[in-house]
Amino acid sequence: MRVRTVEGEGVDRVNAISDGVFAIVLTLLVLQFEVPDVPAADLWPALRAMRPLVVSYLLTFSVVGLYWVVHHNLFDRVVRHDRVLLYLNLLFLLTVSFLPFPTELVGVYGTRLAWTLYAVNFAVIGLLMTCIWAYAARRAFLAAEVGERTARLVTLRSLISPAVFLVSIAVSLVNLDAAYLTPLLIVPLQALWVRRYGRPSRP
Repeated sequence: MRVRTVEGEGVDRVNAISDGVFAIVLTLLVLQFEVPDVPAADLWPALRAMRPLVVSYLLTFSVVGLYWVVHHNLFDRVVRHDRVLLYLNLLFLLTVSFLPFPTELVGVYGTRLAWTLYAVNFAVIGLLMTCIWAYAARRAFLAAEVGERTARLVTLRSLISPAVFLVSIAVSLVNLDAAYLTPLLIVPLQALWVRRYGRPSRP
C-alpha cells in the first residue's frame, strides 16, 4: 500500500515557520543571562563568572545563524514539497528549538555531560538538514539548475558540521576546553571543501 505524500508547489509556508522558529531560538538564547544581584563593588567578579555563559551564547548564536543561512539557501532551491519533506523540516525545527536548554547547561555547568548533550543536539540538527536536502534531491523537488553532481556534493558537504560536533565529544574526553574550540574547525573545513570541489550552486 503506497502512502500518499500530497505533493505541492512552493515552500513559502515552510520558510515562514522556519524563520519564526529561528528568530525565537536566537532570542531565547539571551534569556539565560540575569543581571547579577550583588553590591556594585562585586559587579566585575560577578560578570567574570558569567564568561562560560557568554562563550556558550556566542557559539550557539553563531552556529544557529549559520544553519539559518544554510536553511534559507537550501529552500531557495526547493520548488516542490510533500508531507515527508514537511515532517522532516518539523523534526529539524524541533531540534533547533531545543538548543537553548543544552546551551544553558554548558554555560552553567560546563561538564563533559553538558557538552555531550550540546554537541549531540547540533549533530542531529546537521544530520536532519542533510536528510532534508537528500530527500528533496531524490524526489526531484529541486530547481532544474541544480544538477545531480551538485546535489550530491552539497549532501556530502552538509555532513561536515555534524561530523565536527561528534568529534568534539571525543575531544572533550581528553580536554574539555579544546572541545569548546573544535567547532571552529567548521569554517576552514568548509573553505577547504570549496577549494577542492568549487562552490556549487546554492546552498
